[in-house]
Amino acid sequence: MGESVDRSSTERSAASGVASPWTEADTETVVCCLCGVPGRQVYDLAPFGLVKCPVCELAFISPRLTSDALQRLYDEPAYFEGGVYGAQSKWSPAMVLQRTWTAGRLDRIAEESGATPGRLLEIGSGYGLFLAAARDRGYRVAGVELSRTGATHSQRNLDLDVFCGQLADAPVPDADKFDVICFWDTLEHVPDPLAFLQEVRSRLADDGIFALSVPYLSSLPARLLGRRWWTLKPEQHIWHYTPATLRLLAAKAGLSLTGIVTSPVSRSNVTRLDSLVALGRAVPGSSS
Repeated sequence: MGESVDRSSTERSAASGVASPWTEADTETVVCCLCGVPGRQVYDLAPFGLVKCPVCELAFISPRLTSDALQRLYDEPAYFEGGVYGAQSKWSPAMVLQRTWTAGRLDRIAEESGATPGRLLEIGSGYGLFLAAARDRGYRVAGVELSRTGATHSQRNLDLDVFCGQLADAPVPDADKFDVICFWDTLEHVPDPLAFLQEVRSRLADDGIFALSVPYLSSLPARLLGRRWWTLKPEQHIWHYTPATLRLLAAKAGLSLTGIVTSPVSRSNVTRLDSLVALGRAVPGSSS
């Protein structure tokens, strides 16, 4: 999770001519998290498939990897290698991009909140780079990360408070709820994005904000490249959004998007032709 730009093992296998390491035994069939109905196939990506809900048009992977198979994938140290988390110099292109995204997103969060830095939670915190930058800006930070490799690095090397596991299993602090909850390139990975966003709502202060980034299926690269879209990654990216389906999903969870950035020249999204950044707030009166 997080801002990894590593290729999936399916992509690496295809490029090398080696068969995918995943089989049907590693997969399960699922239904739309919003409508509870099976999707209609868009692409056959055996042993996976990209499907779209016939009711709300939310796209998702089915069959997809089981939770046990996903944990094995995220526990591989190589999952982060080659992206912004590997052993790279401070001035490598990936690290420069990471710092640019981080600064732009923290600026947008500050503009949206209009308040002094408070308590910030990042879900899918990777190696802790964003959390460390937010701490430097004055936030009191905590993280949740599924990868044991990423969580351990954050804890030992950056002295960050990071829980390793799913958000629903993370301890609920006795203190006030979070003023900011962020999840960068994470919502496409979670088993049930509706349940995930409902959990976000339950931990978000009533006047707090949330911020996210996701690849989006209606982007120009996704539409032009189809099944060859480099961000499809059916092992890892199991839900695929458009601005419309993202707004619908958020609303079902008691959240409202207040802004979406798709421009690849915006500092919060620079160079990202097929990803968007969104910010939002809790819907007044929604359960928390």
